[in-house]
Amino acid sequence: MNESADKIIESARTVADTLDQRGHAEHADKLRAALRHSPFSAMRHALREACQVVLTAIEAIDPVCATLVEELRLKVDARLE
Repeated sequence: MNESADKIIESARTVADTLDQRGHAEHADKLRAALRHSPFSAMRHALREACQVVLTAIEAIDPVCATLVEELRLKVDARLE
């Protein structure tokens, strides 16, 4: 890895530690799990998680779209796993 990637990973570890200190152990564990993989895998995992958050928000705003959102969620999972 290059120096820039090392700095990003160290920053992510700091975020995980902060989450732990603030009582968000589950989220800290997810972040640490993503960091155990290669940086490329960690970015893919983070992108997948971000997409899931957005899709969940869309479902909450417009429940009628639930079926469409679920289909999209499955496609995101398939591509980013």
